[in-house]
Amino acid sequence: LDGSIGSGGSFSTAGLSVGVHTITATVTDSHGSNGSASITFTVAANNAPNVNINAPADGGSSVESDNVAFAGSASDTEDGDLTASIAWTSSLDGSIGSGGSFSTAGLSVGVHTITATVTDSLGSNGSASITFTVNANNAPSVNITAPTDGGSSIDGDSVTFTATALDVEDGDLSIGLTWSSDLDGVIGSGSSFSTSGLSIGLHTVTATVTDSHGASGLATVTFRVQPQPLVLTSIGADDGWVRESSEGSGIGGKVNTTASNSSAIRAGDHRRDRQYMGIVSFDTSSIPAGATITGVTLRLNRGTVNGTNPFDGGFGSCEVDVQSGAFNGSDALENADFQAPATAPAAGLLSNATSNNTWSEAVLDASGITAVNVNGKTQLRIRFQISDNDDSGNDFIGYLSGDHSDGSRHPQLVVSYY
Repeated sequence: LDGSIGSGGSFSTAGLSVGVHTITATVTDSHGSNGSASITFTVAANNAPNVNINAPADGGSSVESDNVAFAGSASDTEDGDLTASIAWTSSLDGSIGSGGSFSTAGLSVGVHTITATVTDSLGSNGSASITFTVNANNAPSVNITAPTDGGSSIDGDSVTFTATALDVEDGDLSIGLTWSSDLDGVIGSGSSFSTSGLSIGLHTVTATVTDSHGASGLATVTFRVQPQPLVLTSIGADDGWVRESSEGSGIGGKVNTTASNSSAIRAGDHRRDRQYMGIVSFDTSSIPAGATITGVTLRLNRGTVNGTNPFDGGFGSCEVDVQSGAFNGSDALENADFQAPATAPAAGLLSNATSNNTWSEAVLDASGITAVNVNGKTQLRIRFQISDNDDSGNDFIGYLSGDHSDGSRHPQLVVSYY
């Protein structure tokens, strides 16, 4: 098959072709005579190793950073078990491991062709391949459902926080949420909790969760905790009522600032159909400098009703005018306060106190809030839209003033701020 393959009494070669050889050794003496001997010798073909990948399954998948286990085997007809010599490669990552089994969490995101290769002692290679997909990990989605973004509460109030955290791979992670405030640090955990311990101020509250693959999701809201409202009581010496000079005149004709009885402040009409207006005064300079006022409520404690309660019909709504400083420029109650212009006219509507020793309240609108004088006095005038009901009888509601003996029933101005 191969022709001349060697000379001399002995030699070695690895170059014999595969097949059945007739090997002949020939020699010629000095007189030209030849001698020879022959044998038959078979060179068998080398079998390449057989490689199997047992794990992971062909077409399988995982999520990035998952630990993936690889296992395989390799055998060779001539060399036997070559499993320990397997080399593993990825079409994306290059060499990833060796031997019969190993694990790695370092596979790149994407579709890998995984190949296990082994070489036998005669240089023949055997291999097996699979495809394996590593999917990108999705970060959890966090949604804060309470409190509302931009909401607020009062210092000491209990505030409830709720949220959901959902993950494509891990499912519901709400129980693993951690809540923190940029003012107070960690404030709670889980899908829902309540606290009354938040500091006064504007908080950025963050709910955070981390999935099993190390990806984090979060959501934030801003939430303000305001100081306890400032409750101011009126200046009794400046509280009272002013009455119209005559029916329909629109001009004040009489005042009373000294009464401390159940009708020291009046709104409605006189038996001669002259309108009553009430005046209350507050020192609002105690509102902290630089404060932003978010709400103002006037509260008056009912002392009596004379005749028909004007809230029950015929007088319209009871409006509250707000004056930054004093009506008509003077702290003392005077006739001109009846018709004096207001900084914020009709800035609130007073509710009906349905029985004695209950409260009428008026929440001031934006114009009324702006009219509050943080540098001194603020006066409020209480009047019904319709001046009288022409029945020639007293029809007014009476409120207690700051001169009344029961301080708990004095007029109040409740100021919310931050």
